[in-house]
Amino acid sequence: MKEKINRLAKGIIDSEQPKMTWSPEKIDETLRMNTLMQRNLWIGSENGLSVKGFVYSSNLRVRIPGDNNSFGGLRCRIVYEVDTSFLTAGDTITGSFYLVTNCGEEEIPYEFHVEVADAGKTLGDLKTAEDFLRVAENDMETALRLLEYPDFVEVPFMQDLHVRALYDGLKGHGSRANFMEEFLVGLGVKKPVGLTIPGRARVYAELAENVEDTIEIRMDNWGSVYLEVTADGEFLHLPKKSATQADFEDGLLRLPVRILAERLHAGKNFGAVLIHTARETVRIPIEASAADAGGCDRAHMSFQKELGNYLTARLAYENGIGGTEAVHQMQRELDLMKMTHYDAGLRLLQAELYLLTDRREKVQTILKELQDSAALKISGDRKLNCLYRYLYVTLTGNAEQKDTLIRLLQQYASEETGSSLFYYLMLLRLDEELQKNPVTVLISMEQEFKDGCHSPFLYAAGLKLLESDPILLDNAGNFELHALYYGARRKIISRELALAAVRVMRASRSYREFYRRLLTELYGLYPETEILEALCAMLIRGDCRETACFEWYSRALEADLSLTRLYEYYLYAMPENYDRLMSREVFLYFSYSANLDAGSLAKLYANLLTYGTPDSDIYRMYERAMEEFAVDQLFKERIDGALAVLYRKLIYSELIDTQMARVLPGILKSCRVECREPAMKYVVVRHEEQMTEDAYVLNEGTAYVPLFSERDLVLFQDENETRYARVNCAIQPVFTDMEELLQTCFEMNPMHPFLFMNACAKACRKEVLTGDDAILLEHADQKMELHPLFRAKVLSAIVRYYKRMADGIEDAKKDGSVSYLLSLDKDQLTRDERNGVCGTLIRCGHFSEAYEMVCRYGLEGLPVNLLLRLCGRMLLQNLFDRDDHLLYLTWYVFEHEKPDSVILDYLCEHFNGTVDQMYRVLMQGLRLRVETYDLEERLVAQMLFTGNTAKLDRVFELYASRKKTGENIVRAYFTVKSVEYFLENRPTDDKVFAFLEGAVQGSSDRERIPDIYLLALTKYYATLPELSEEQRRLCQSVVDVLLDAGMIFAYFKDLARFIHIPGNILDKEIIEYHGNRAVRPYLRLRILPQEEEFHYEEMRLVYRDIYIREKVIFEGETLEYQIEEEEDGVRKTKEKGEISCREIPGRSRESRFAALNEMSLSLKVNNETALREKMREYQKRDAAVSALFPIA
Repeated sequence: MKEKINRLAKGIIDSEQPKMTWSPEKIDETLRMNTLMQRNLWIGSENGLSVKGFVYSSNLRVRIPGDNNSFGGLRCRIVYEVDTSFLTAGDTITGSFYLVTNCGEEEIPYEFHVEVADAGKTLGDLKTAEDFLRVAENDMETALRLLEYPDFVEVPFMQDLHVRALYDGLKGHGSRANFMEEFLVGLGVKKPVGLTIPGRARVYAELAENVEDTIEIRMDNWGSVYLEVTADGEFLHLPKKSATQADFEDGLLRLPVRILAERLHAGKNFGAVLIHTARETVRIPIEASAADAGGCDRAHMSFQKELGNYLTARLAYENGIGGTEAVHQMQRELDLMKMTHYDAGLRLLQAELYLLTDRREKVQTILKELQDSAALKISGDRKLNCLYRYLYVTLTGNAEQKDTLIRLLQQYASEETGSSLFYYLMLLRLDEELQKNPVTVLISMEQEFKDGCHSPFLYAAGLKLLESDPILLDNAGNFELHALYYGARRKIISRELALAAVRVMRASRSYREFYRRLLTELYGLYPETEILEALCAMLIRGDCRETACFEWYSRALEADLSLTRLYEYYLYAMPENYDRLMSREVFLYFSYSANLDAGSLAKLYANLLTYGTPDSDIYRMYERAMEEFAVDQLFKERIDGALAVLYRKLIYSELIDTQMARVLPGILKSCRVECREPAMKYVVVRHEEQMTEDAYVLNEGTAYVPLFSERDLVLFQDENETRYARVNCAIQPVFTDMEELLQTCFEMNPMHPFLFMNACAKACRKEVLTGDDAILLEHADQKMELHPLFRAKVLSAIVRYYKRMADGIEDAKKDGSVSYLLSLDKDQLTRDERNGVCGTLIRCGHFSEAYEMVCRYGLEGLPVNLLLRLCGRMLLQNLFDRDDHLLYLTWYVFEHEKPDSVILDYLCEHFNGTVDQMYRVLMQGLRLRVETYDLEERLVAQMLFTGNTAKLDRVFELYASRKKTGENIVRAYFTVKSVEYFLENRPTDDKVFAFLEGAVQGSSDRERIPDIYLLALTKYYATLPELSEEQRRLCQSVVDVLLDAGMIFAYFKDLARFIHIPGNILDKEIIEYHGNRAVRPYLRLRILPQEEEFHYEEMRLVYRDIYIREKVIFEGETLEYQIEEEEDGVRKTKEKGEISCREIPGRSRESRFAALNEMSLSLKVNNETALREKMREYQKRDAAVSALFPIA
């Protein structure tokens, strides 16, 4: 700027102005919030001339770093910063860059849209949960990325506390897809994915080979699902054991299943495919049957069934059950079998049946027939051979044959382990020596059992042996126990043997499950005290506390059995729904015993409190102990159904002290959560107001969980730490109508975290806070770890309170101090809250703190009247020292509010901007009569620098009249005015020419005076009606200088009235064209009436962009001309006109041009006499000149 003014002061006029370009022409961009982004603004020159100047930003959030707002050169990069700190999504930063340059002033508007991310258009569109649901429906991958994006929590619907608690509770627990699914389900905008299986039951009939099939599983809703598949049935094989939503195509999963034909037994085979998800288990029944190979197989199957029925009847006969009916049943089954398989085996079975019924002649007949007709066949089959011989020996009693058969049976039993029982049972019947030694027999049976024989015929034989001699039980092993269990299940064991077995089992020092089962069966057969005692002793020994054992312990007590710890286990096993008072003996026993665990004691006390009467001696005996126990458990923070009874009956307001008030609320707010989904292992409670959560183990699907308000969020978690928002569960409060106790707890311990949070939440919901409410919320903010969203609510309520206080609404609970606001971390506030705090601080006179807030957080949303007040006080406080933030604030107030004199004083001293902005400040300052400092000079200088001179005269007048002027600025001003007058034909005040006259007269060397001064002054003289003598001399001297410099202009002819102008100038008409030095003008002309066609002639550049062409025109002639310039290769007319010969006042009529002109006029009017006289006169003068001035 200084350089240009110095040049203008010297009268130096740039022949060409720079042509500025800039990029971008308009700025419209989206930025991420809470960032400081750098961007570039490019300033260039279109014509190779250096562009210089300054750039100003109208918004403080868009600033030039380092106060480096000047630039200069052919291509300049201006780095600017955009600060989106503490703005929110949807905000817009608007304003303009103002370029103040040596080629003018330009405005570059900008608009920055603040979003949650650079590419946050999608996030910016998420106003509601339904909006997010639509994104997930249309593009799941995009939705998953958004869900994990850090700024996702900034979208509008995530500002709800419950929604945020749901998001925080699910995040990081499970897969991304499960997170999405449960989040949408928890929001209530989507239903959980369910599975639909059309026509569930599957039937596969007569399979001859393996079958590959698929089960179609359809999702009834889009979303995430994980399922596991299991098979119930050995004939089912599942190639795929699990699946996710990715395995579904168009919502359909084809689950492969294979039916293994080789594993099918005869008849129908039943199984199922089980599909497990977190929320349901779907059972698909499967029925399959093997292929029927024909009538032979059907007959075989029928035979096998009939044979089984025969063996069942035979076993009953062996057990002594059924008697004659068993024999008849065996005969019926044999008859049926004979219909399809009449062979030697069946005939031998028939012979045995005859033998059992003492029909010996029929036995003999069958044996004779078999001996005669099929001896060879029988001898080829060991079993039939042995059976035949067994029947024969039994029938005849042949000793020799008997010994032979015994040896043979012993041999076969040792050789054929799989069929040894067949030979062994016959051996038992024949070998008398073996029968005489029952111990040996028992040992042999035990060996058969160890070898894998578990036939009921073996158990029946063993049972008979034990019945014959119960002493054999003294060293009873597994076989003996199974034989006893077999007899007990079939109710064929004798009382004597049962009691012997009981005595053996009582001697055991360890618990065995098989003993328990056996004793239970024996008691069912013989409900005797000895057996009951043994059973209960076994249960106690096994620490059996399940509810199913309660019946046995109860019977033991009723039988008055004396068993160690019987009472304890009676209490352990007592069911929760036990609905009557326990016996007096139980309470008396436990009044002396202190062996019970806490859970059992709670049951004992709960039973007494529920069904006992307070005036009974038992109640009074236990009263003190129950109270102490209840308090002890309370301090241990334990709760279940029994303890709930104790607390309800024994805890009352008078007992509550500070320590109890610490734990009691959690007990009183407990809920029984019963989850019906076996996959769930934990209940997770997320507290909306705090950054905390608690997890509780589900014990058999049940947990006791403290829920302090409906705002607590309940989630469920499986063993893989995957969480679910909504599952099939029931939540039932343990206590009701406990508000009085809760209030007492809060009074005794107001800092209980959850009661305190409830009080804070209640205060936040109030429209008008009291002083106590404000103290409560201040304490919460300073001492508690609050969730950011809840803290925002707390701060909003506090700010509302202080605003009311600052507005003069008094509250006796507060002293008027705003120390809390001063110490507050304002970064955590919303804009409205910060503005409320800032406004309160201004109203309360804390201007420095308020100003710091404005500097850090911006002034968006602050009332202008408060900013006016703040600016005025800060200016006085800072003694009007320059401060960029304060300067911006004062300008903002100036634009939006009627400013006061203090603000205008500051702006006049420090503000710089565009010419228009500075002019407005100056005019307003003058109206309010404030000190303008050097504003006039700065404004004049900027006008001269930029060429924006529309109001230059008014400002210069103020400058010259009010301030001490600078010589260079004054001279530059007159240079500009001279340029405007001479080159631009603008009207100019006479004061300018008075200055020019003085400047030219005061100079001894006219040639050193700027040409523009001389030109403007002489042009001005040409317009005057008269010049003084002094002005004539001055004008003559100036014109002589110009003529010597070769400068001739059309207005010179007008000066001929006052000074001498050479005749060669006056004799010609001058075409003067103001064009562009860089563009050549083309002159086309013709002189009428002599010339009909235009022709081109050259124009001469005489000064800057001024071209002239001198042309002689006589009286009666007209010169028509057109001036063209070339644009895009085509010549276009820029100016046209016509000139006629005109008489110049004061010009000598005796000049050669005047004589010729007079002769031309006489010729034109046909005055021959005058023409001869003018011609004769011209010849005389021409001869005289030749004689007087001979040419050497």
